[in-house]
Amino acid sequence: MSRSLRVALAVLPFALTVACTDAAKAPAEAALAAAGSAVESLQGEAAKYAPDAVKSVQASYASAKDLVAKQDYKGALAAAGDIPAKVKAALAAAAAKKDELVKAWGDLSASVPQMIADLKAKIASLTGAKKLPAGIDKAAVAKANEGVAALESGWQSVANQVKGGDYSGALAKGKELKARAEEILKSIGSP
Repeated sequence: MSRSLRVALAVLPFALTVACTDAAKAPAEAALAAAGSAVESLQGEAAKYAPDAVKSVQASYASAKDLVAKQDYKGALAAAGDIPAKVKAALAAAAAKKDELVKAWGDLSASVPQMIADLKAKIASLTGAKKLPAGIDKAAVAKANEGVAALESGWQSVANQVKGGDYSGALAKGKELKARAEEILKSIGSP
C-alpha cells in the first residue's frame, strides 16, 4: 500500500466526522454550558423566595438539554440563549420578595413586642389595683397573664425563625401572635 493511500485512509474517518458535524453543535453546547452555570446560581435564596420562577428556568434548561440530545442544535441554541435572562429575572424576583418579607418583618417586630409590653403593664396595674374595673375579674387577669407568658415564648420562637432565615413562616406565626395579643388586650378592657 502506498504511503499516500495510508494517509488518506487514516484521515478519512476524521474528515467524515468533521463533514457530518452540524455547524451549530459547538455554539449550542457552549450556550448550554453557560446556561447550566446560570441555573446553578439559582440555588439557595432564589429557590426559597421565587420557587415558581426557578422551576420555570429549570424547565427551560431541561428543554434545551433535550434538544441537544435530539441533535436539534439550532433549537437548543435558541432555547439556551434565553436562559441567562430568565435567571436574572428569577434572581430579581427573589430579591424583591425577600425585601418585601424583611420589610413586613420589620413592621411586625416593631409592633408585637410593644403590644406585649403594654399588656404586661396593663396586667401589672390591674393586679395591683384595689378594685378591678367593671366587667373584669381576677380570673380574666390571671388568664391574660398566662396568655402574655405564652406570647413571650411564642415571640422568642418567631425571632429564632427569622435568625434562621425563615421570614415567611415567622411572619405567619407573628401575625397569629399579634391577633392573640389583641384578643388579650380586649379581654382586660383595653381597646
